[in-house]
Amino acid sequence: MTQENFPKAGKILFTLSKSRYHPAFQTWYFPLKRQCKELICFDTHWNEILYGKKIMNRKFIEFIKKEEPDYILLGSGPDELYLDTLLKIKQVSPKTKTMMSFGDDDVEFERFSRYIMLFIDIAIVHQKKFMGKYKKEGIKNIFYATGLDSGTFKPLDIEKKYDITFTGQPLTEKTGRYRFIKFLKDKGMPINLFGWGWEKYFDLKNIYRGILLNEGLLKVINQSKIYLDFSKNSAGEPHLKGRIFMGGACKTFVLTEYCKDYLDFFEEGKEIIMFKSKEDLLKKIEYYLKNEKERQKIADATYKKVIENYNLDVELRNVFNKTKNKKYICKLPNISEKSFSISEKDILNKNNLMDKLKNYDYISFKKNGASYLKFKDFLQIYSLKITKKPISCCNYYVYTKNLGDYLCSCTEKSFRSLDKEDFISFLDLSQIVVTKKFFLDNLEKFKKAFHGKIDFLNMDNTAFVDFPLVRIKKISIKKYPIMEKVFSFKFVYQLYSLYYTKKIFYKPYIPSLFFEIFSGKFFILRHLFDSIRDKSRMNKLKIYQDLS
Repeated sequence: MTQENFPKAGKILFTLSKSRYHPAFQTWYFPLKRQCKELICFDTHWNEILYGKKIMNRKFIEFIKKEEPDYILLGSGPDELYLDTLLKIKQVSPKTKTMMSFGDDDVEFERFSRYIMLFIDIAIVHQKKFMGKYKKEGIKNIFYATGLDSGTFKPLDIEKKYDITFTGQPLTEKTGRYRFIKFLKDKGMPINLFGWGWEKYFDLKNIYRGILLNEGLLKVINQSKIYLDFSKNSAGEPHLKGRIFMGGACKTFVLTEYCKDYLDFFEEGKEIIMFKSKEDLLKKIEYYLKNEKERQKIADATYKKVIENYNLDVELRNVFNKTKNKKYICKLPNISEKSFSISEKDILNKNNLMDKLKNYDYISFKKNGASYLKFKDFLQIYSLKITKKPISCCNYYVYTKNLGDYLCSCTEKSFRSLDKEDFISFLDLSQIVVTKKFFLDNLEKFKKAFHGKIDFLNMDNTAFVDFPLVRIKKISIKKYPIMEKVFSFKFVYQLYSLYYTKKIFYKPYIPSLFFEIFSGKFFILRHLFDSIRDKSRMNKLKIYQDLS
């Protein structure tokens, strides 16, 4: 049966970027378009930049109510769509099925994926080893996909003009991408660099070739003798990446940083060549540049394996065929256990406290100026039950009346990147929910915790929940590089929204922002300067604006 003869899904709503420079567009847009009768778009990220989060969520629901799509592919993080919005989808369009793709479960499953899937119908998972984890937690409708668009990535009959290429972003220091590329450049290797963010590295200026559209990416891969695939994620852990599939589909030789997960797909030495160090990478580049026939033999074997086994069109068709006649009702798990919110006054009166806790299973904490958001108790109690850990810790917004939520903490990320003293300084007790047993066993620690000494969290005893579920007003102020590791700076998006909607001089946002700066939050001013000077960020915003 040909592609045209397969039954297609009805109407699909694509919520990711419409920019042809964006990886989400490059991966999903055309395969979805081929597999449905109508593909419509609502870019949640760009609409949040334009209108702000609250209005974007309202417009999103109005759009769904009007269009009544059969499927929605969601790609938002924990701070874009309200969880309430995900539940409202079924209210305004009962037939609509929600899907989300998960490509980074080695980083995100524990803190994000397992929780967001309580609100989503279908998961498309790109790391095969996590399929079992979803199923073990009772999460149904899980489908595996490599994410390869073989309709876009294919061999072209053109000259291989580049000896070595890498396409992608620098990401974090822990990925090692900059170090590998700088090493090759310093060794005189003819490497060519494409992608967002590299313009900030002046020492790589003479090898940087700019950003690529879909067509440009396809062409560059086909023009490459060696296409590099760095495997570490932002936390520095080995991680399955898609470049081996893209390069393989183009019949281009891919040299891949070692990750054992690739061995589930390819035979090492015949279908994939991997390196384990800078020196190993250099040695293999020199060898395969000199040995064209051997290089092409491996590229041909990779191509055969990819084309015969990994194809997003086939994988999406499987998703739609198995789900099209099913009706999904988003029903959250029943949490019968209750939490009691304790103040500092409560904790100092132990006799009364024991009586108050008699009918409760979990403990949360009241702090002056903190307010709980919807689903806080539900998600944090659920996290304690599912992980069997004694502590749950969520993210928080930093809020003022005039600025709204102008910062959002990234607690688990900062736990991994900061030293213990700095990490503790940004914790707020209102983020934490604990089992009653842990609370009673550590009563003296919690007395100190009300005064800022929250030194008992670690990866073994804490379930991090990567959603902002609390609003607070006061935070510690540290040097800018530390603040960058702790917070997402939401005020930048709000400024752009006010500028784009021509309201920047009609609201007190800028005076309020400068009030915070003059009160000691100089990191705000530093981030504003960095954002203006960041050509990559400004170019992305311009591309978004041109699309709107």
